[in-house]
Amino acid sequence: MNKTEKKERLPIKGYLFLIATAFFTALSYAIGKALERSDLHPETTTFFWFFGAFIVALILFPFLRAQREELKRIRQYRDIFIWSSVITSAGAALWMVALWTIGPALTSFLMKAQTLFALLLGILFLGERLNKGESIGIVMTVAGGAVVAYQKEDYLIFGTAMAIGAAFLYSFLSFMVKKIAQDLNMLTVATLRTLGVSIVLFTYLMLTGTFEPPNLKQALIMACGGACGAYIAKGSQFHAIKLLDISRTTAVMPMESIFVLILAHVFFDDLPSVTKLLGGASIIAGVVFLVLFRGQKNDILGK
Repeated sequence: MNKTEKKERLPIKGYLFLIATAFFTALSYAIGKALERSDLHPETTTFFWFFGAFIVALILFPFLRAQREELKRIRQYRDIFIWSSVITSAGAALWMVALWTIGPALTSFLMKAQTLFALLLGILFLGERLNKGESIGIVMTVAGGAVVAYQKEDYLIFGTAMAIGAAFLYSFLSFMVKKIAQDLNMLTVATLRTLGVSIVLFTYLMLTGTFEPPNLKQALIMACGGACGAYIAKGSQFHAIKLLDISRTTAVMPMESIFVLILAHVFFDDLPSVTKLLGGASIIAGVVFLVLFRGQKNDILGK
């Protein structure tokens, strides 16, 4: 394998953005878990989560020349603004419910189904092909997911369903970014996404009469969590999408689950059972297979 081929298989810049995505996403899990006892509805929490991220984006906007220049072609962001706002509003609310119901570790494991969903979307709509290495990864991911998702208690089944639903919606969002926003500035996409979700959820809260004003401490925590997860992490992931296949980027690196486990244990003394950890390890191993073997052209299934 020559240097050019190696560079294509392991684009360092893309993976650095994924590492940033993994860390700041894990940090948002810990912050979101801290809001569990806030007595706010998930929709209200999600609104302030994204509105806080939007405020942070506005503060940073004057210092980001590339984003300022994007104002000249803001109309080109219309489609991804609409898609990302609607999809994220639903996905983020499901994610918040799952986080509060089954905890950060299990939610993180189940959110790795994004990789599988994204791979299937890529095969169906982007013409991506499946090889044997990826097939092994799919089997390991599904098997581990079945172990993690298997629950007897009704509330755990509900939380699991919420996490899987969120995983599908977020993988679909990544697919749409790859499909219609390839030539756009990804930090601008992330900024507009925070604005769009804020508008959608605020409208929903007003129409349903469920808006609840938080206290100052809750507002600051939600703004911090939104800045980490909805702005920094998602901006990094969206930029990585420009450099890697969507099946690689939605993996968000198995390192994310490691970060989540560490933070959950340190701050909440929250660790899943050994069986769930083994299932999570199988998911992570499957994701590693999907990442390592993605894009290999030899030994394609069905060829």
